[in-house]
Amino acid sequence: MKEELLNDLVAFIHQQSRHFDIPVTTGTSIENDLGITGDDGEDFIIQFSKKYSVDISSFHFTKYFYPEPSMLLIPKEIKILTVGDLMKAIAARRLDDDVING
Repeated sequence: MKEELLNDLVAFIHQQSRHFDIPVTTGTSIENDLGITGDDGEDFIIQFSKKYSVDISSFHFTKYFYPEPSMLLIPKEIKILTVGDLMKAIAARRLDDDVING
């Protein structure tokens, strides 16, 4: 069952990112490996939330995604969000720091 869910999530990620040539594992970083960032990162998480019925009300986008590129601001370091974290969120039915770090 876990493998089926992972396969479904990988298909969802490929569809959302349009990067079908990138191998996706539980260790794949959404931002660093897939290049989903800024507003696209927020859109991705919202679509993920809808598809998998995951509560994202306590998810802090700015902790896990860089902002849109700007010459005026220097981005701070972000935390890594992985496909494995999304798997944990599906199981917990919520995506927040406790689930990600738990």
